[in-house]
Amino acid sequence: MNTPTIRTGLIAAVIATLCLGFIAPANAAPKGEKVVFLTKFFSEETTLNVLPGGHTYGWNYLTSATKIDGKPGKVEFLGVVNYTDGSGPFGGFVTVTLDNGSILGLAVDGQGLSLAKGGGTADARFGGSITVISGTGDFKKVQGIGTMTGSRASTLGSPVAIKFNLTLKK
Repeated sequence: MNTPTIRTGLIAAVIATLCLGFIAPANAAPKGEKVVFLTKFFSEETTLNVLPGGHTYGWNYLTSATKIDGKPGKVEFLGVVNYTDGSGPFGGFVTVTLDNGSILGLAVDGQGLSLAKGGGTADARFGGSITVISGTGDFKKVQGIGTMTGSRASTLGSPVAIKFNLTLKK
């Protein structure tokens, strides 16, 4: 039995399902406002550890400019990874700060899959679930859930394009 091939297949299936939006957390909220925003994160700082057997783990601090409902702001992603051969779980926290001072805090739980031949962290795809932590200003008393999907062309720490799909309710 080829365990890395089975693991890669399972991770790919999870990401594909998340991308299609068929998985919702058990605490799925009733109907709310749909918020979608795209961003291209750039790594500001990272600490990654690489061990034999293709294991890479650590954290990455990424930032980006974005717009939500036409309102400009910035997004910060403090992420952690625990990859084997470039694939595996990731998690972290996303903070959206609009130029008007409104803040939205999100928790992320997901899976990454590297399509790089021979292992490594390049040519990666991501999918994950999002839970709203809390917010201020425009996001005061907001609750919600969502998904995120994305990709990275190069190795871990290089720019990451991510699409956030949220359902927010006050």
